[in-house]
Amino acid sequence: MKSMAKYKKVPGSFGFFLFLILSLSAFAQEGEKIQVKAEIDHAFITIGDPVVYTLTATHDAELEILSGFVAPAADVLKIKKVEDVHKKLSSGKKITGRRFILTSYQLGEFILEPVKIEYRNKDGALGSAETNRLYLTVHSVAEGEEKYDIRGIKSVLDLKNEWVWLFWILMLGILAGGGFFIYEKYFKPKALAAPSEAPPMSLEEQTIHALHALFDSDLLKRGKYKEYYLRLSEILRTYFEKRYQILAIESTTYEIMRSLIEKDLDKNLSERISVVLEAADLAKFAKWKPEPTRVLEINKMAVKLVEDCRAKELAGGI
Repeated sequence: MKSMAKYKKVPGSFGFFLFLILSLSAFAQEGEKIQVKAEIDHAFITIGDPVVYTLTATHDAELEILSGFVAPAADVLKIKKVEDVHKKLSSGKKITGRRFILTSYQLGEFILEPVKIEYRNKDGALGSAETNRLYLTVHSVAEGEEKYDIRGIKSVLDLKNEWVWLFWILMLGILAGGGFFIYEKYFKPKALAAPSEAPPMSLEEQTIHALHALFDSDLLKRGKYKEYYLRLSEILRTYFEKRYQILAIESTTYEIMRSLIEKDLDKNLSERISVVLEAADLAKFAKWKPEPTRVLEINKMAVKLVEDCRAKELAGGI
């Protein structure tokens, strides 16, 4: 695991809850005089591709931003372009920040740590707020492509008498086709009526089936926690993308939660989705190894989320 800034491991369940609180800090600051956030336009890129990393603070006009909006460590992400962000909203508030065009020539999974923004209000009181944590995965350009061996040049094909062979091959093909047609029409025994096919599975049934297949795998027995929770996250993200028509597969957990909130998702359901996705992120990026009881709890929560999402839709709500 690589990190864009100083990263400190915390033990046990305390670390999990601390991680959860920090990663959802942008939601907790709603209604305050300042709201800060970090965003990237792609959570998955290939090596050398550009990625847009934006740090912004939405605040009252009289509030003064004291600290700068710093870029990630230059040893991992290379800065190609920097743009300042200044915008005044109709509500009277301002948006201040900085947008970085970055690229990476290193493969791996990286954490963009929260950035601390310091400010002073109109009364002179000092304060600070932290952006949310982000995750970025850099793939190889040729990852997943089939590899081919280089073969020697074949000799020149001798076309002498080639038309004779083509004629006989064509005739044999016609005879074989005619014989097959006659057999099918006049001699083939009539097949019994095929049993009716089982109805296709719903999106929820497909998702729960995939979850149980993951639960029954031997990934955890072999200590493959990262692979296990990467698969769990992919199953749920694919379901949310299809069910709610949002971009989820290649989005960060923060972006997914923001999209679900915009869909007016039930608050309790939204909070449980956040817990499961953040737990998966923690195992993928911070090498967290939960206790067996916590694994079972997360598995049950994942299945219950899918069932509740389906129940909400049948009831006529989101």
